[in-house]
Amino acid sequence: MISVIIPVYNVEKYLAECIDSVLCQSYTDYEIILVDDGATDSSGEMCDEYALKDSRIRVIHQPNGGLSAARNTGLRAARGEYVYFLDSDDYIEPCALEDLLGLAERETAGVVFFDSRVFFDECDKDGSTSKYIRQAAYPPGNGREMLLRLLNNEEYRTAVPLMFFRTNYLLDNELWFKEGIIHEDELFTFLVFNADGRIAHCHEQLYARRVRPASIMTSSGALRGYDSMLQTYFELSALYRTGKASGEVAKMYLIRAAKNVLGKYNLLSEADRENVAGQLRKFKKDVMSHRGFGDIKLKIKCSGRLANLFYRAENKLLRMIEK
Repeated sequence: MISVIIPVYNVEKYLAECIDSVLCQSYTDYEIILVDDGATDSSGEMCDEYALKDSRIRVIHQPNGGLSAARNTGLRAARGEYVYFLDSDDYIEPCALEDLLGLAERETAGVVFFDSRVFFDECDKDGSTSKYIRQAAYPPGNGREMLLRLLNNEEYRTAVPLMFFRTNYLLDNELWFKEGIIHEDELFTFLVFNADGRIAHCHEQLYARRVRPASIMTSSGALRGYDSMLQTYFELSALYRTGKASGEVAKMYLIRAAKNVLGKYNLLSEADRENVAGQLRKFKKDVMSHRGFGDIKLKIKCSGRLANLFYRAENKLLRMIEK
């Protein structure tokens, strides 16, 4: 059986389309776990109505704890041999579960990742239309090598709804979502690959990702985004220091996380930057203390001394050129 976990929060406009996309699957041995994460609209009532119509649907109501908390609740309640996390404002294609299960079984894979199409709902199009369609082929293999290929090809995507899991892969490796942050997939997806089990790629667009003005992705506060990315960085840094994440791929991902922190910091207001000054100093000190992963541009940004030396050398070179 497959456990399809759908966290639900204030999505009354989209929820029926999401649930119906599971109910019309060509593969029928599944359960749907709807986790009502303290919705304040009619989403919770809609969940209960669906449960009355189909015995495969279970509903869990809980106080609002965020996406990570809702996913963890669903995972703890899952009865299936496989588990799939579906966002409640998106939907899947009718053959999705059958195709993913078939590939996971054929390849004895703990994880299958796949592609997606993007559509825009009441907002302008952006450059993400082809972002979730990978061009390269990725034969089944172990997680760390797979992640390294994805990063080198610039085709790594963190979105958890584009992954299909053997339940024991998550439980045996103690893979849970970090609660209290946004951008939780940045950390979780890395941990999935870092567990180094067998992973396969389904080169089909089985997911329909909705981009809308009020989604978590497009309306989260800059300060919360910065704080979440900072927490993710320190989690990864601790894994790297203890050897639980190692090698070239861990270096690349840690550098990626550090750059994301700086990117989120640049979006903060002047007042917020003053408030997080102490955090930022701690972050820069941690970056500078990592021996072996040397992104020169990153370290220049994190070291006032290096930055001063760099700019002095740059100015001196410009004056020599002018002469």
